[in-house]
Amino acid sequence: MQLQHISNILGLQGANVIEITHETIEAGKIAIVWIEPILTSQICPYCKSPEVTRNGVPGCRRIRHLNIANTQCYLSAQRQRLKCGACEGTHTYQYPFVTGKERYTHAYKEQIYKIAIGSTVSHGATVTETPYRTAERFFKEAAQRIAPLTKAAALELAQRSTKLILGIDDFAIRKGHNYNTGIHDLRGETFLDITEGRTLSELRSYMEKNPQIAALQPFAIVMDLAQAYHTFAAEFFPNAIRVADRFHVNRYIMDALKEVRRRVAKNLAPQARLNLNRHRHVLNKRNDTLTDEQQTKLDELLKYSNDLKAVYELKEMLIDWYDLSLNHKTALVGFLRWLAKGRSFNIPEIDKALITFVNWQTEIVNYHQCRFTNGIVEGRNGKIKSLQRRRFFLRNRSFYEALIIIECNSDIALDEFKHLSG
Repeated sequence: MQLQHISNILGLQGANVIEITHETIEAGKIAIVWIEPILTSQICPYCKSPEVTRNGVPGCRRIRHLNIANTQCYLSAQRQRLKCGACEGTHTYQYPFVTGKERYTHAYKEQIYKIAIGSTVSHGATVTETPYRTAERFFKEAAQRIAPLTKAAALELAQRSTKLILGIDDFAIRKGHNYNTGIHDLRGETFLDITEGRTLSELRSYMEKNPQIAALQPFAIVMDLAQAYHTFAAEFFPNAIRVADRFHVNRYIMDALKEVRRRVAKNLAPQARLNLNRHRHVLNKRNDTLTDEQQTKLDELLKYSNDLKAVYELKEMLIDWYDLSLNHKTALVGFLRWLAKGRSFNIPEIDKALITFVNWQTEIVNYHQCRFTNGIVEGRNGKIKSLQRRRFFLRNRSFYEALIIIECNSDIALDEFKHLSG
């Protein structure tokens, strides 16, 4: 292969490959790629004059680059001194693939950054054979610079959305004590922002400090049944449709199923009780996902009690209502029929659950005006919890928020990193 093509393969813009050699160090063999600048001069960085000439004999400096065939690669780049004829200032020739006097190329730092996102800096340092402190410095510098750009790009995407769907949900810093609230663009699949706390007063304070979020005009907002979130949405986004998240709603009928199962189990013989408890997961699964063996087991379990069979049928009717309702009008009629069916069983656990369904009837039925759920939000919450464990619950709040923004918008963040480096 011609040497002039190797510089393109290695991503060495503005440089020519002169020679490739090998050296042996304590860790093994390394590849040395000798390069020189294509241009003989550059515009003066001080006065922007093109009257720049070489000044002195060029030296060489080594720059770590991406591995070649699992072999560590270093660039031996000519260090050319240049002098400006206009301002008489001197400077060193700057290669586009490395910043200033750094000894690591943009591509190499990008590799560390990509590995550390979704993992740890330690893992990135191990894979790339980089000193941990160096890898950590690269990652923290990149995160602090990229997070604001990523956040701005995600917000711009939300502002351009024709029918913006917001998702709001909380996640714990310390379960039962400290919480944050995340604001998500469900249609654009981006994480917009994070606010400390989840109470109504904390949410109001956040909106006062972030007018760019308050200026959004969402078509709908998907939330759980926390009253604070619905009051907050009604105050700041009065024209948006408020939708109760499907899977949070479904939890109430699942809780009723669990309570009935426990009550029924108490009155069964020991062997039947063991059988019911051991195969309770069959009751929780959707009927259309059961295998033949599981269907046989389900039929066996439902014979233990008419109450158990009734609440299971009601659970399946709710799933069908969500999946099969054609529009909002027919969904409302179907929901009222479902409520009447539930009341007809006269089962205390069902009656208790139906109180919630009656109180939140409008928000539940609104799902059929906007068929979005907070499933993607729950996935991000799991990612954030994993991040907190990997980072040992970061004490630096700004860096903590920066990492969440980056990890939840990894594609946008990587594009911003490339733009910033390139």
